[in-house]
Amino acid sequence: MVVAAQFQTYTVEEFLNLDLPEGQEYELIDGRISVMVEPSGEHENLRSELMVELRMESRRRQLGLLVHPKPVLQLGPKDTRKPDLIAINGDSWNRQTQSEAVLRESPSVVIEIVSTNWQEDYRHKPLWYAAFGVSELWIVDPLFTVDRYPNRRNPKIEEPTIAIGQLVNSRSILVEREYEFQSFTGKQRIESRVFPDLEITVEQIVGYGQGI
Repeated sequence: MVVAAQFQTYTVEEFLNLDLPEGQEYELIDGRISVMVEPSGEHENLRSELMVELRMESRRRQLGLLVHPKPVLQLGPKDTRKPDLIAINGDSWNRQTQSEAVLRESPSVVIEIVSTNWQEDYRHKPLWYAAFGVSELWIVDPLFTVDRYPNRRNPKIEEPTIAIGQLVNSRSILVEREYEFQSFTGKQRIESRVFPDLEITVEQIVGYGQGI
């Protein structure tokens, strides 16, 4: 979730060269600087452990993928995003980040962990990442914040769920590409085309956040 910080607009190049206050993370959304809200401890536990699991899977299967937290993706001339995790071909990462760690070409996978702003994760981010050309999008909804914020969740999600979307050509006249999602819950093994042999369930991934 992000909070708008000001009204002046910037290009990505201007934004990346700003001397912004330390101790915060920022995105550029439609030219405006937005401060990223600090995640919960459960959120960070889940992200850290999932990152380790995917890195190990890439090495086990020799997939040639690197897994990074919160990289800068340049989605357009006035837009950046910092997803929770990405998986990207190692050669692509090395080629793009020689001068600065900013990706202007899409990674293979983007993973977003839902917190309190579910509308952004379910409605907006799939549009942004599809337009950017990300092949596979994971929306990890562990429902960690339901007890504290019962009204800030997707009303269609009744239990911890991971939705994995594959990029396809859209039949809509509004967008060129969109995601076809498959949802997984409980003891179901998630299915990823990028990590085809990954043996992990939703329960296991959600358990990462709880230190299990």
